[in-house]
Amino acid sequence: MKTIKILSMLMVMICMMTLSCKKWTEAKSDDFNLPLNSESYYTNLRAWKADTTGGKQITFAWFGGWTGSGTALNSSLIGLPDSMHMVSIWGDWKNINEAKRKDLETAQKVKGLKVLACSFAMNVGDGFTPAGKSVKEYWGWDASESALSAAPTANQEQAIRKYAKAISRMVDSLGYDGFDMDFEPNFGGHGDLASSGPRLTIFINELGKSFGLKSGTGKILAVDGEPQSMPAETGPYFNYFIVQAYDATSYTNLNNRLTATINNYATVMKASDVSRKYIVTENFEKAAYYTTGGANFRQEDNTMTKSLAGMAAWQPLIGGVRYRKGGVGSYHVEYEYQVPGQNGFYPFTRNAIRIMNTK
Repeated sequence: MKTIKILSMLMVMICMMTLSCKKWTEAKSDDFNLPLNSESYYTNLRAWKADTTGGKQITFAWFGGWTGSGTALNSSLIGLPDSMHMVSIWGDWKNINEAKRKDLETAQKVKGLKVLACSFAMNVGDGFTPAGKSVKEYWGWDASESALSAAPTANQEQAIRKYAKAISRMVDSLGYDGFDMDFEPNFGGHGDLASSGPRLTIFINELGKSFGLKSGTGKILAVDGEPQSMPAETGPYFNYFIVQAYDATSYTNLNNRLTATINNYATVMKASDVSRKYIVTENFEKAAYYTTGGANFRQEDNTMTKSLAGMAAWQPLIGGVRYRKGGVGSYHVEYEYQVPGQNGFYPFTRNAIRIMNTK
C-alpha cells in the first residue's frame, strides 16, 4: 500500500464518488488532497474500465521511451492518467527487465491499463528472424512460389501461420494484453504480407486464434495506420481500428476517414460496429502539437479548437446518421508529460478524457 499511496499523489484523475454520478473526470493539480489512495478508488477505476456498456469512448496512446524507472514518471506506465484505457508500446517491447516488468504489472493490476505490443509485419519474419538465419531457412518462406495477387502456396501458408504463432507466443509470454499491427501499405509499408490480401487474411486468421474478438481469450487485436486498406474479411477479428489522423483540421476530415473505413468493411460489418472500433489519433512527436494540443481544428459548430480536443468532441455523422466512435489518442504521449504553461501532467490528454466523458 505504501507504493500505491506514493503513486496516488501523482495520479491525475478522480472518481465522482456520489450515488448519482457515474462518470469519471480528470483531477486538477489542486485536487490531490482527495482520497485517491484507497483500495476502493482503484477497485472502482478498474470496474469502470471493464464496463463496456453504454458505448464508452476510450483513451489510447502510443508510448515510447519506456524504461519503467526514473524519478520522473514520463517513462513509466504508472505515470499515465488513471483513466487512460490502453497504450501500445512504441519501440523495444521485447526486452523486459525487472523495472519494466514491475511497472507493467502495476499499471495492469492496479489501474486496469491495457498494454499492447506494437510491431510492423510487412514481410514474413519481420522482427522475429534470428540473426544469421535466412527467412527461407527459418520460416520456410519462399516469395517466388506465387505472385502477390495469387493465393499463397501450402508452404507459404505454413510459413505465414508459423510467423503469426511466433508473435503470439512472445506477446503472451511477456505479459501484454494484446497486439497492435502497424499497417501502412500506402506509406512505405510494402511487403509480402502487407501488399497481399490473401496472405494478410491468413496472417490475421492465425493471430485471431490468440487475440481479438474471435479468439475467446479476452486479448486485444488492433490494426493501426490504414485499417481502410485491410481485407474486408479481417474486420470482425479486430477490437480496434486505430487511425493516424495526424494534422486533421476539421470534423469533416474525420467523417471522411471513417466513411472510407465503413465502406471497406461494408460486406461484413455494420457501420455502427466499425465506428465503435474507430480511434483517431494526433501526432505528439511534433513539438508544435504536444505543447499546444495539436493542429488548429474546426468543429461541427464552426468554432475552432485544437485537434486532440476536437477529436474528443467529434461525434461522427455519416450519411445523416450519428455514430459513437471508439475513442481518441496520440502518438508519443510521453512528450506531453509536462507542458510549459500548463498545470498537471498530460494536460491535453486529460482534457480529451473530460470532453469524452461529458458527451
